[in-house]
Amino acid sequence: MASLQIPSTVLALLSILLLLAALGSDHWLVATSSLGTSYLGLWKVCVNSECCPSLPGYIEVTKFFLFLALIAGFLSFFALIASFFRSHLSSVSLTLVSAMGSFSAGLCALIALTVYRGEFVNVPPDQVTLGWSCGLGWSCGLGWASFPLFLITGMVTLGTLRAS
Repeated sequence: MASLQIPSTVLALLSILLLLAALGSDHWLVATSSLGTSYLGLWKVCVNSECCPSLPGYIEVTKFFLFLALIAGFLSFFALIASFFRSHLSSVSLTLVSAMGSFSAGLCALIALTVYRGEFVNVPPDQVTLGWSCGLGWSCGLGWASFPLFLITGMVTLGTLRAS
């Protein structure tokens, strides 16, 4: 049992760290032109080193689902930690709680990132042709990396449940 329990705990922690880094950084969308570089994050927009907290509405939806993913990820992680000391809390298996938390975190992250990506795809072509080159930044990449890690964590955790 412990042979799969340790990797699932490490995967859960790694997933949470990637999601925290994605949530805390401001490089979700990077736009460059001859005038400089602009960044759009989940908390502020920075144009040529001047930042303001004015953000579009779809960012709020993205933040909401990423926070849900973070809460479910923490639930999964702490249930895994608790499962080292006891297998059940009342009649509920802590390993099963952890697996469901990981899958829920992955689903919430997928929804958040799909909403964000869907809005980025809908940028009108005339706004992109004004000399700007837009692309998704490394923060968005970290968010996308956390999604499959949460799913892998859930699968490894279910493997722990079957091995016990």
